[in-house]
Amino acid sequence: MRAAVYEGEGRLVVRDIADPVPAADEVVIEVEACGICGSDVQIISVPPGHPSTPPVVIGHEFVGRVVAVGSAVTDVAVGLRVVCDPDPKCGACASCRAGRPANCTNIVALGVHRDGALAELVTAPASSVYPIAESVPAELAALVEPLACVINGTNRAALRPGESAVVFGAGAIGCLFIAVLRSAGAGRIVAVEPSEQRGPVARAMGADEVVTPDVWAERGATLVPGGADVVVDAVGSVLPAAIAAAGMGARIVVFGMNGNARPPVHQVEITEKGLSILGSYISNFTFPAAIRLVESGQIDFGPMITATIGLTDTADGIARLRSGEAVKVVIRP
Repeated sequence: MRAAVYEGEGRLVVRDIADPVPAADEVVIEVEACGICGSDVQIISVPPGHPSTPPVVIGHEFVGRVVAVGSAVTDVAVGLRVVCDPDPKCGACASCRAGRPANCTNIVALGVHRDGALAELVTAPASSVYPIAESVPAELAALVEPLACVINGTNRAALRPGESAVVFGAGAIGCLFIAVLRSAGAGRIVAVEPSEQRGPVARAMGADEVVTPDVWAERGATLVPGGADVVVDAVGSVLPAAIAAAGMGARIVVFGMNGNARPPVHQVEITEKGLSILGSYISNFTFPAAIRLVESGQIDFGPMITATIGLTDTADGIARLRSGEAVKVVIRP
């Protein structure tokens, strides 16, 4: 089969590899669509901004159809259309047993440390797949995984109706945060994003205003008087700006990941403002909620889909995301 393989620092090659064979507790999924994630962009960066284990097929935001099951699988049928939690939790480590599965120490993530879904076929633990309605367009079904992660982050923020929010970054994650915060009853939402192309998408997802970082630095105090109740760093490197944007007693969700970022933090502001800094990583029993939200059509996620392209154009899709031109690029293998 054809697959997009990360072969080492800065090297992504679309080439033929062997079809996967499922273990006893796994299923084989024919990939219908797979989104390119910001972590995929970071994996391919030089130096990498996200850890990975080459050679590995990247991609973890996907929807597909089960075409084979392992010998021990009894509750997933061939032909079922599914989405997948790409971060299988072990259920046995100290974090899992303490009710913190997102911090499981034994995760072997699809598309990061084991082969993922930027390919024609992918294997996954049967316990990690969830049925999804046939009526959901493939491009939107591929948003379930990042949406599940964003719902986890929004839950951590504990936004109350009417509270204000500032979201730094209006890529796919930032736009999902905007949509979910709006749906949860947020009052004023301001997005801070340098890309002109992403501004209209952020507005379509529910932002009241979208400004560049320069404009925010000049006018932020007037755009959100007193500071925001909830601030989201969807970039992974702007915690100092998030702290400055926060009002008294605000909650800051640090979601974006960039392993190369080392920003200086003005720590006294955290103390003086009584801020809560909340790291939010992957999903946390939030796949069912994300699936229901996508299936219901309550939020129109369509404006987020910048392009749907073929597997051979994966590198171009990554470049479009890195430049800020695109919000979400979806691959149809």
